[in-house]
Amino acid sequence: MNEIIKAGIPTAPTSATATAEKILKSVDWASATMGYCECPGSKTHTTNGGKRDCVIYLDRVPTVHCMHASCAVEIEKANRQLRYAILNPTGEDGFTLPKLTAEEKARIAERYRDERIRVRTSKILPQLLKKHRWTYNEILHDSPVDVKTDCENHWKLLLRKFAPADVVWIGGVQDSGSPECAANFKPVSEWLTYGRAPGKFVCPVNFKNTSIARSNANIVNRRFLVVESDVLKKDEVGAVFRWLTECDLKLMAVVDTAGKSLHGWFDFTDCEPVLDELRLMLPALKCDPKLFTASQPVRLPGAERDGKLQRLVYLAKEVGV
Repeated sequence: MNEIIKAGIPTAPTSATATAEKILKSVDWASATMGYCECPGSKTHTTNGGKRDCVIYLDRVPTVHCMHASCAVEIEKANRQLRYAILNPTGEDGFTLPKLTAEEKARIAERYRDERIRVRTSKILPQLLKKHRWTYNEILHDSPVDVKTDCENHWKLLLRKFAPADVVWIGGVQDSGSPECAANFKPVSEWLTYGRAPGKFVCPVNFKNTSIARSNANIVNRRFLVVESDVLKKDEVGAVFRWLTECDLKLMAVVDTAGKSLHGWFDFTDCEPVLDELRLMLPALKCDPKLFTASQPVRLPGAERDGKLQRLVYLAKEVGV
């Protein structure tokens, strides 16, 4: 069986990508094994499509998938042509396509599901921004806790959303990985004895008390999922925060990063059961996927950034964990 079918290869051979481009005319590659293309059956579509409605995968089983149902026959033809061309590049007589295993069928079905979620979510963004609009000033006005003053101490308000015994990392982005960085990992109760913000960044997780490195391997548990967009404006991203709250996710805080973005802190207990769906939906809503990395540092309110103060614009009344 051709090596592309086998598990374990991280990238597609150049010949496979070239073959795919020859059959599908043009492919916008998002990675070495995945890209977007014009649907081979686009003329049969009964509704207007988007640029990313049709996707091709080259790892394991070469597969083209389109969001539209009307092109199913053309997609099946394209898949057979693609697989024959890639799996039998020399055109050997008598070659037959290997039957898909149950695992491969399940993987393809999962990809179809994921693509449907991603594409449908991206298409609702304009409506979501309008229907759930929540501007910066509205967020500040609606905050259950008054955060309009004493901004230098906002970091303490945020830390109190953790448990007092939680070991929280605070520092600069380079303060990780060496023995002296153990000083950047302290219980919340100890951090709160400081007179001012002890660093510009914090991680929204509870670390082991022996940590010297800000890594996922040292995490005891996640306390929050932080949602951010570098694309949506401060008066736009609030709509995503509000929509998430209407999906029963608890918004604990919103931090103005003193840059171009806001950070929404959500209780991870609520997020965990739907984390896989959020991984698909939030990037489709133009939110930064890197914040799904639990140990990713984020801005700490009360600290300065380029002469401006990072601050809270929203804080829930509920006590911490």
